[in-house]
Amino acid sequence: MRTILLVALALFSGIAAADQVENQAELALLPAFCRGTQQIRAISHDPKPIEEYLAIYGKPYYHLHHYCWALNSENKAGHISDRLFRESKLTYALSDIQYSLDRSEPGFVFLPEMYNSQARILFTLHRDPEAVAALNKAIAAKPDYVPAYLRLSDYFVDKGNKAEAIKILEQGIDNTEKANALIKRLAKLGKTYQGVPGNKRPKDEPPKVVAPSTPQAQAEGGEEKTPAQSADQATKGPYCRFCP
Repeated sequence: MRTILLVALALFSGIAAADQVENQAELALLPAFCRGTQQIRAISHDPKPIEEYLAIYGKPYYHLHHYCWALNSENKAGHISDRLFRESKLTYALSDIQYSLDRSEPGFVFLPEMYNSQARILFTLHRDPEAVAALNKAIAAKPDYVPAYLRLSDYFVDKGNKAEAIKILEQGIDNTEKANALIKRLAKLGKTYQGVPGNKRPKDEPPKVVAPSTPQAQAEGGEEKTPAQSADQATKGPYCRFCP
């Protein structure tokens, strides 16, 4: 009965139960850009005025702390053994991600990552069609966003659709010069990329604001590590992404 009530609360109370970041230990597991957001600044003691971040990233940054809260909820869910309680925590996380997405605008630099995180949680909750849709939105927002192609191709591999997985990887390589992770994944599927990485990328794109990079992604050629537990590390505990 208790777990049923917890799930009901998760489904109907939305962002009211957000896992606000309460200490440095929780903050250390979150992306570096969370430090400057409102509601988290009091813990991070970020010296830069939030107005400077708004000038760099745009007005949607004002609401980005909700996305950071979502990641905090996801991290906490990784420590919960009860399935229903864990899923209720992930449902809270989805509410906060959606809150930030609803207050974003086209071109917001954090959109691809938010969609990717949304997909990761949806996959965990076995809501695969919604997760695939979120990954496609990430790719539409940033055609060279490698993590979305990797996650989407893995999904099709898991479903036994190797041809579609290869197609997704090749699409990603076509759209980015930084394609090492995609090329390696393609090789694991027995296919060699034919062509020049990034050949479909627009050549005259205006300069864009770049989101803070991921140390793990840099080390692994662009392959993303999650702030909580990835699917293949669900029993190994959460690990840090964007650690300072």
